[in-house]
Amino acid sequence: MDKILFLNEKDRNTGLSLEHSDYRYKTTKPVAATKPKHDEVGFTIPYAMFRPIREPGLLCELLGDNPVRRTADLKMNFDFLVKDLYENEISRLMYVVRLEELRCRLIFSSEDRAWERYTRLREKGQQAAMPKVTSDESRKTLLKAITWKYDWIQQHKIQCFRFAEAVYARQMKDETSQSRFIEAFIQYAANLPEPNRRLLDEMYELAWYDIQLYPCSLEGKRLVKPWYDTKESGDGKC
Repeated sequence: MDKILFLNEKDRNTGLSLEHSDYRYKTTKPVAATKPKHDEVGFTIPYAMFRPIREPGLLCELLGDNPVRRTADLKMNFDFLVKDLYENEISRLMYVVRLEELRCRLIFSSEDRAWERYTRLREKGQQAAMPKVTSDESRKTLLKAITWKYDWIQQHKIQCFRFAEAVYARQMKDETSQSRFIEAFIQYAANLPEPNRRLLDEMYELAWYDIQLYPCSLEGKRLVKPWYDTKESGDGKC
């Protein structure tokens, strides 16, 4: 039986490590990054999400005047806050990617400084050990991979959240309205190279745990582990 499986990294056997994969990624469109406002020491300037007016509490201005409207408003705002939490965690992934680029560029800059020093000493007739310098081709490959990772995360964050929502609804509420989307996402993920799959796994798990905050409480005592299909055996059984 041929079945496309959505597997986590430990269940996949590609035979290729990241170091020997030649960075064969699926590309994506560049993302235009907006620069947040920072204070004089470099931290992001905070802003008020809600403004209390009538009574104590952050959500007062947004709540309805009767229990039915108040419940609807609370659920709507909870949904917004869950998505904001997911966005912040995705932003953290992207910050890590930007830090990777800065680290690489610092290493390249140190190599260039060492090479310039080596060249000056050679011109003066002094003996010096030749420093190790990353080739231009390797530098371009590394920076291209970092740029790809940054764009890939932002371009696929919404689809990963939708997939986690659909899987959670199917498992916990027996809802099957998103079955076609689930199968299409699984097939899409199965055809991706391993680096892409690793990022999809990570973003899917972030969304999965965020979605459970309301029904499972913030303590995390009842959180269910993310769903992953299992590898099938030769007889077609999982």
